[in-house]
Amino acid sequence: MRSEPTIDELIISIKNFLESLNIEIFPDIKKNIKILNEINEIDDLKINEIIDFINNDLINNLSGHDRFYAFVARNSLQIIQREINLANDYEEKEIIRLEKLLKKKGNIKDLNKLLCEKISNKEINRDNNDLKDHLVRTTMAKLSIDQPNYSGYLKAIKDGYSRD
Repeated sequence: MRSEPTIDELIISIKNFLESLNIEIFPDIKKNIKILNEINEIDDLKINEIIDFINNDLINNLSGHDRFYAFVARNSLQIIQREINLANDYEEKEIIRLEKLLKKKGNIKDLNKLLCEKISNKEINRDNNDLKDHLVRTTMAKLSIDQPNYSGYLKAIKDGYSRD
């Protein structure tokens, strides 16, 4: 589902941030860097351990840019968790909708490219209800991963829009 940055790129950025901090002040940094090196895509417990370290040890004891980057690191890890837990299901549903809309089988990247071409060429009308439904569901799925507390997303859920 994510195109940029990838999960690996986010983890590298978080490791770089942790490595930039003073190990003498935060001795658990080495342990958490090691955990990041060992993370695989389904390891919620390890990700939670690092999030707890950032919340309990870093955020309360840092200031300025370092504190800001600690929040960014924590939020990035939370996005990674949501993506790991939700993205595969959402991608499968997106592919099913695209194949129905386009009447063609394919992978998500190629189908989305074809959809863009068909909209641009006016082969699919922007007022098409299946297109609108697909775009709303895809947007809601992406927001549930990247911005689950976004007010527009929360209002859409309250108004009865599907989360996927």
